[in-house]
Amino acid sequence: MNLSVGNDVALAFTLLFVRSGGVLAALPKLLGVALPIRIRVILAAVIAASLMPLASVAMPTAAGILPIAIMMVRELAIGLMLSFAAAVVVGAVMTAGSVIGGSMELNSGAILRADVESPNILSDGLGALAALLFFVGGFHRMLIGALAHSLSVFPLGALPLPEPHMMIQLCGRLFALALGLAFPVMVPLFVLSIAQGVIARLAPQVNILTAAPAAIVTAGLVLLALDATGFGSGMMRMWTSVMTQSMGWLNG
Repeated sequence: MNLSVGNDVALAFTLLFVRSGGVLAALPKLLGVALPIRIRVILAAVIAASLMPLASVAMPTAAGILPIAIMMVRELAIGLMLSFAAAVVVGAVMTAGSVIGGSMELNSGAILRADVESPNILSDGLGALAALLFFVGGFHRMLIGALAHSLSVFPLGALPLPEPHMMIQLCGRLFALALGLAFPVMVPLFVLSIAQGVIARLAPQVNILTAAPAAIVTAGLVLLALDATGFGSGMMRMWTSVMTQSMGWLNG
């Protein structure tokens, strides 16, 4: 069976729609936003239509269904890689929230909310804040700009995939970003945990199991309040750094 796509415009729109769909398929889930499938399809079609003046197909005609399928898989992979930056930032923020929440003895989500992906309520909250700052900081526009720029760097229809080494380096920064965000709160909570052990050792008559959790949670909330500005600015720096590095991947 031979399938030929002779209309360059139809082929370009199809491939561009698949690339845009790859971004919108992963991004809402990574940001914790519940977006219906129909809305994602409509947004992908609108973005593809708006970027059509920039589209050019490296292979205007494809004989056979296999090359067309390979081209569509390639465009989907590029779209997913463009949205990968959001996975790094949100993952780093939720990791920091999980570490801080564990130090504050807030790991009770598995009991209160059954089997959830992130059993730490602080991790959930910081992840939602990171998603909010993504839109407040205008990084969604930066992502659309990266999608438009990718059309000149990685033309539609070319079979070779871009090198993933930059994405691998970006993934390696996840834990460093999480540590940098959580460190100002982790150190005082660690000192408080040591003090809890010292009190339990020197004053065994004190019911440390009753008093310590409330004290640690209170101290953690106070530290989070004092470092609220630092958390917000830290997340904005993370978004800027990761999105800039993602744009660097587009530039080779």
